[in-house]
Amino acid sequence: MKKNIPLFKVFMPETVDKSLLETLHSGYIAEGPKVNEFNDIVSSFLGNKYTVPMNSCTTALTVSYRLAGIERGDEVISTPLTCVATNVPLLLMGAKIVWADCEKETGMIDPKKLEEIITNKTKAIVVLHKDGNLAKMDEIMAIAKKHNLKVIEDAAHTFGAKYKGKKVGNIGDYTCFSFQAIKHITTGDGGLLSVKNEEDYKLGRKYKWLGLDKEDNPSGGNIWLNDITISGYKGNMSDISASIGIEQMKHVDEILSKYHENGLYYESLLKDVDGVGLISRNKDDYPTFWTYVILVENRNKLIKALADEGIAASVVHPRNDNYSIFKESKRELTGVNYFSERELSLPCGWWVNKEDVEDIVKIIKDNI
Repeated sequence: MKKNIPLFKVFMPETVDKSLLETLHSGYIAEGPKVNEFNDIVSSFLGNKYTVPMNSCTTALTVSYRLAGIERGDEVISTPLTCVATNVPLLLMGAKIVWADCEKETGMIDPKKLEEIITNKTKAIVVLHKDGNLAKMDEIMAIAKKHNLKVIEDAAHTFGAKYKGKKVGNIGDYTCFSFQAIKHITTGDGGLLSVKNEEDYKLGRKYKWLGLDKEDNPSGGNIWLNDITISGYKGNMSDISASIGIEQMKHVDEILSKYHENGLYYESLLKDVDGVGLISRNKDDYPTFWTYVILVENRNKLIKALADEGIAASVVHPRNDNYSIFKESKRELTGVNYFSERELSLPCGWWVNKEDVEDIVKIIKDNI
């Protein structure tokens, strides 16, 4: 019997219905008590008290770039193997993107190739933790410290992941999470920025809401009577989104465990299969396997064979440097070339069971 296994599927507990209706009829649906409650839950989960919920990861990235002091003409090192949302805000700010090459075995920034592209105009390094796996943060942070650079982590794929035992959200200067529809935890759409000090926390709150911070209201009344000293964005999360997120977080451990277990099961079944390259991971990391990525030469053949059996597989984020908007940053990237020509994402979430993984692996073996 033909299966129906999507690459992504939204987890939505039944308890959302009651909670969402209560919020919708509460008379308050903008950023309010539900956003504060959701933020407290996520902050506790991450182990970081300096967290700022926002309407998207794109907004969180934009705010983090402002906090990092990136200005027009500054150079920012980033990866082309990501969603365009990582890099478009940099273009809009007038920064010059310098593409970092990636490791052939991970698809993430290669620390060994970083210093050769750092100049006196470099302001920051943007790191994507790709598909639930973890970049080599110790090496990247050491290089950043040596050159006095800020590090922004795009953790859209890695909510709940651990790098050498430490939860993502406590490593780089700024970490941006996504709660968009197809992420591990969703608020319909949404994001969150975690920072490492109170100054950035307070500034982040202002940047995400038109230059004002509702927690800091000296006038005690109409907040709009306070002076606005910095320009900000309309990037706040709503109580509607937060109500969904609160119910999602009640299931976060079981959701993440399912992704993780499926990823390890794929690993065990594919580790000795000729023609299949596996992502290199540190044994001390806890990856969240947003998708399970393999490296194969005959990608299109595999995609069709899986689709014929009702199983979705694809390249989630094509390389950014092929888009015309990034033409000024074009350069030769041998690692990116290798990885982007071979990467293939397989379903790995809570909707996938062991039998599904076994069937997917069998199709791969039969068509490799």
